[in-house]
Amino acid sequence: MIFDEKPLQDLIIEAIAAGDLQLPVFSSVALRLQQALHNKDIGIAEIEAMIVEDQALASQILRMANTAFFKGLQKITTIRKAILRLGIQQVANLAMAVSQQTTYSTNNKILNQYMDKLWQHAFASALGSKWVAERSGYKSEADAAFLAGLLHNIGQLLILKVLEAVCTKHTIDLNLPDAFIVEMLNSDMHTEQGYLLMKQWNLPEEYCVVARDHHQEFCDKHNILLVIARLADQVCDKTGIGLHCDPNSVLAASLEAQFLALTEVQLAELEILLEDSINIQIAP
Repeated sequence: MIFDEKPLQDLIIEAIAAGDLQLPVFSSVALRLQQALHNKDIGIAEIEAMIVEDQALASQILRMANTAFFKGLQKITTIRKAILRLGIQQVANLAMAVSQQTTYSTNNKILNQYMDKLWQHAFASALGSKWVAERSGYKSEADAAFLAGLLHNIGQLLILKVLEAVCTKHTIDLNLPDAFIVEMLNSDMHTEQGYLLMKQWNLPEEYCVVARDHHQEFCDKHNILLVIARLADQVCDKTGIGLHCDPNSVLAASLEAQFLALTEVQLAELEILLEDSINIQIAP
């Protein structure tokens, strides 16, 4: 699709390169939490203090912690209780998810439909990646897998944000054909630009590589985070969580599932987990 003698895709790439657009911002609190977890001496009080600095973030964490997916017999009313119930790492992961979810929104109703689907896919991928790591002999990588799954498609969010800005600048009608928008989101641009955005955020290289390589035809089986994220991606596609739906996909036949030695029963459990994840509401 061409506007002003230039393809819209070129306008988007130019806009990103110019660096003068409002791009998605990574939560400083969420990043500090993840960095703090590398300190073995970190305690509950320090984690609690970081979270309550941002009351909006704290309230959203409590809201998520009390969803049917996470809650126990008693309601969680404070961040300290959330940490005691769920554990420091789980709360840090929730903080990361909550902070990311707030970026998946726009006042444009058309683009917001895509952002909702992208968010559902991102969160389901995060939960699925963590689950896979815990059940395939890589429990020590479970929390890293959560983040890899959460952020692997961040380039698609970036494309939507920039698409909105470019269309506004060039007075282009945002009522674009669905096929065109999906094609843009599925292009190599989302992996390339997602990688560059995460580098800009100064995130660890392991997460950046997953964003860049999760659709590569060849998968480095020695990169366990990449293998896990790719499998979670496939499960999302089979269950229709996100932009794609491939119900006939045979997960047990995938190279990722075979490498991770997951059984058909385990894969069926994973499908149910991800289907349940779309009922978790973070936003009020």
